[in-house]
Amino acid sequence: MPDDRSRRTEAEPRRADARRNRRRILEAALEAFAAEGRLVPLDDIARRAGVGAGTVYRNFPTKAALFTAVITDRFESIIEEARSLADADDPGERFYGFLMWVVERAMFNHALCEALALEEGGGTFAAPGVQEEFDEALGALLRRAQAAGDVRADVDLRDVRALMAGCVVTERVRRADGPPGRMTALACDALRPTAVTKIRDETRPPFRNESRCEVCGTPLAAARTGRPARFCGAACRQKAHRRRAAKSG
Repeated sequence: MPDDRSRRTEAEPRRADARRNRRRILEAALEAFAAEGRLVPLDDIARRAGVGAGTVYRNFPTKAALFTAVITDRFESIIEEARSLADADDPGERFYGFLMWVVERAMFNHALCEALALEEGGGTFAAPGVQEEFDEALGALLRRAQAAGDVRADVDLRDVRALMAGCVVTERVRRADGPPGRMTALACDALRPTAVTKIRDETRPPFRNESRCEVCGTPLAAARTGRPARFCGAACRQKAHRRRAAKSG
């Protein structure tokens, strides 16, 4: 049974002119997708590449297949960059610098922007395995930055991916009248341990339905039956009892 390498070799064009055509199509598609996103027609890509539409379809039967090939190439370079930083000094600053670098690249590349949003929405942006490699490389940078105390501990990989996709949008909104990277820098500040915003635990009831301990103010879970709780535990209950006893005495 042929291995993956032999299958890739068999699938690749064997003639030199066919290989050149494929490379020209990929280069033209990169420019077209970067400028216009996935909505660009294949005929426009063929025209940019200087080949007929039939040549494009022989190499890539659908626009989705061509987009996948282009975005796979782009993300492989991003993964390579992330891996090169895996053992670098100053893991926190390397992590934040990498985020800003990716956002800046996606700012001017609709394909990268759409790929980030597609992946965050549960789709796939590249060839099989690339998504996992991207997550692994980004996750390694995140964990090192957290271990160094430069990223808050309650942040996970999905938070970071969503933040990256959101930063691309906000950077585009502010780019006309704001300095480059401003919105990404503001978003990155929210990931630092010094950030004061607390992330609410979704397992807790909404704030509007919460009651709080009469002694320490800790939010209390809403009672399903019976009277609502007044204290968070025995210690606060005893403190309240001693206070009442002292007042009555």
